[in-house]
Parts: sequence; structure tokens; C-alpha cells
Amino acid sequence: MKNILSYKRTLTICAVVLTLISLRMHIDPAGITENEFPYAKGDAFDLAVTIRHLIGSLLFAIASIIFFAGRVEDTKSQQSVLNGCIMCFAVLCITLGTMTVTQAGHLIGGTIVFAVMTALFIYKRVTH
Repeated sequence: MKNILSYKRTLTICAVVLTLISLRMHIDPAGITENEFPYAKGDAFDLAVTIRHLIGSLLFAIASIIFFAGRVEDTKSQQSVLNGCIMCFAVLCITLGTMTVTQAGHLIGGTIVFAVMTALFIYKRVTH
């Protein structure tokens, strides 16, 4: 598995997942808001849709940085970027999970995606 899941490939997976989430937030922000916050109405709903566009753009910016950081040939630098990804996804997983448990939103899908990504990156970091 070490040869198949190189640091470069792992960081590329990270960038692709973030890009896909970003695209979904730009293509269907109202649909995401309806699913995650079904009780949002009026101005609160409109604000949440606007926030989806902003978050989508931020996720794309992060994905771009991670993608190009993975092209650095120095393994130590790639390890540092991967450590940042692990922390980023773990925080997102905990945040979305907490919001789901406290019923602030229905964010189980995002929680699962970020939990899987965190586990994958921790696995890569530990096994190398």
C-alpha cells in the first residue's frame, strides 16, 4: 500500500475531494442548505445559501494549495502538508459531528466524508 498511496497521490485525493465538495456548494447551495438546515426560512435561508458560496470558494482555494503543494518533490514538505490536512479534516469532522449531535443541522454526510478522509490520511502518515 505504501507504493500505491504516495504522499503526492494522497494529497491529490485530498484536493479532489475538496474540489468536489466545493463544486456541489456552488452548483446547489440551496439544496445543501435545505438538507442541512431544514428549518431555516426567509433571511436566514438566504444568508445560509450565500455562506455556501463563500465556503465553496474557500474549499476550492484550499484544494488548489494542497494540489500544488503535493507537487513539491521534498518528502518532508509533503509530510507537513499531509499533517495539516489531517488536522483540517479532523476539526471539520468534529465540528460537523457536534452540530449533528446537538441537532443544529443534519450534517452526517459531511461528518462521514471528513472522518474517512482523516482516517485515510492518518493511515498514510503512520504507515510511512
